[in-house]
Amino acid sequence: MNNMEKPKNEMRLEKTPEGASDIELAMFLIKHIDNPCQVEVEPGRIENIREFYIRAAERALDEMTNPEAKKLLEFKIREYKKWQKN
Repeated sequence: MNNMEKPKNEMRLEKTPEGASDIELAMFLIKHIDNPCQVEVEPGRIENIREFYIRAAERALDEMTNPEAKKLLEFKIREYKKWQKN
């Protein structure tokens, strides 16, 4: 069952892995930016929550110390922001 089929009271955001390394966190966020969940915000109106994960990724960058993880995440953020402008 995907999030579209779940009753609203059963929808949950997947939690960030506790104790994840920077690269694990980056991959977790990238996965959710590329394939965001969708939620029904009002009857018949479906939106994905990509923006939520992009904001979470931007906040995570401040805490990361692994330069490769930061590069991956920064690239993904730029990719979607560029895509949104077009």
